[in-house]
Parts: sequence; structure tokens; C-alpha cells
Amino acid sequence: MACTLTGVPAFPGERFTLAYPEAIGDASRPFWFGEIKPKWEQRDNGAWVSTGEQPGELSYTLTVTPGDDVVTAHFKLTNHSKKTWAQGMAFNCFQCGAAPSLRDHDCTRHWVRTGGEFKHLMQVPRVFGPRPAIQLYSVEGAPLAKDIPFVADFKASPDVVIEPWMAIESRDGKKLVATVSQPGLFLFQNREYSCIHCGTGFGEMKPGQTSEAVNKTYFVEATLADWHRRMKADMPSNLSSNSAR
Repeated sequence: MACTLTGVPAFPGERFTLAYPEAIGDASRPFWFGEIKPKWEQRDNGAWVSTGEQPGELSYTLTVTPGDDVVTAHFKLTNHSKKTWAQGMAFNCFQCGAAPSLRDHDCTRHWVRTGGEFKHLMQVPRVFGPRPAIQLYSVEGAPLAKDIPFVADFKASPDVVIEPWMAIESRDGKKLVATVSQPGLFLFQNREYSCIHCGTGFGEMKPGQTSEAVNKTYFVEATLADWHRRMKADMPSNLSSNSAR
């Protein structure tokens, strides 16, 4: 389910991996990377379309559209099972370990926003679960981490709620990458691979229902505050409201 992104103007010569989705489906029992074999097709407009299915369970279409400094991933997920999902989800991994100017295994340049304030990720409380390199977070407008089985199972979520995005600043402080979803369901961060994930939420999904969500990944020369203003304009829906829930 992964693709490689190169030729990014703000980060020449560097490489990024988008494992979109690393897991998808019912948040109580999603299908993981490798369980579904997607098909990729390129479109004339430069977009790539990935389709995948698990017979009798789900199907999805993912349209990935690259721009000069942003990649937009549009998801359509269909519940083909015979039960209602309390929450549909997609787990979207954005890996920066192969980008020397960005990778940040110590989390000293990771940023989030909570309570109306930008904060370094290491200023936010952490809970060390069975895998101490990872951490998952509740996001504004979505169910709390403890109420999302996929998230709760990691046993690594602090009692804090943040906006549905995460960013990594470059070593020189002049550029950043960020991932944001609408509706956002949870955030995930792994120090081992210097990867950040913004899970998309599809809300309750009845048998046969199709729901949609969007993720954007930014690669910009901007301050964090300037990027944040742009992002909110790019995604005019209230980012604090999980409209699919």
C-alpha cells in the first residue's frame, strides 16, 4: 500500500514514503498492510489511483494528487460486511527517515497544537506502552483514544487532546513537513522511523455504506504559524469537528 515521493521542490534529493493506508476498515478490526494487495494506476493529470478490497469486508479507492508543495489523498471507503462499524478508519503513515534534513528520531523538531498553543511534541505528556518508541494521541472533535479500539490497543495514549495534524521542522528551521486529515481520528508518531501518521475517520458505517475523508501532506518553506494559517484555509471545514462521526 506504499508509494515513494521524490523530486519535492523544497527538499531536493530527499525521499519520503507514504504508506497510505497502512491499515484500513473497521476501527475494531482493520486490515493491515500486506493483507490487501492494491492496484495502482496513473491518471493523465498526474494523479495516482489505488484500489483495494478484502472480499466480503471492504473496498477502497485512494486518489493521490501531487502538487508543488502538497500531496492530497482522497479516500473512499465502503463497508461490504454484514455489520455496522462504530468507526471506519484509515491509518496513514508518512515516513521521513530517508530525508536527512528532516528526520528527527529525538522528537526535538516535532510540533503539534493543543489548547490554542503550538507546542514541541516533547512538551506534551507521554505514556510509555509496550513499544516505547511510539505514541498515539486523541484529536479534537473525534472520539477519545480510549474509545477507539485500534488506538487503545497500543496502550500508549496520554490524557491530552490536540489538533488533527503533526509537523516536523527542518534542521535549519526554514522548512517543514506536516500531515493533516479531515475528518481526523487520531495521531500516531514513531521515533524509530521518524514517521508521523494522521488517521482519517469515516464515522459510523452501516453495511453497504461508502464514506469519504481527505489527508494532506505538506512540504513547505514557511514558518509553522504561516503554514497553519494556510492549512486552515486549504481545509475550510472546521478541523475541530469530526463530521463523519
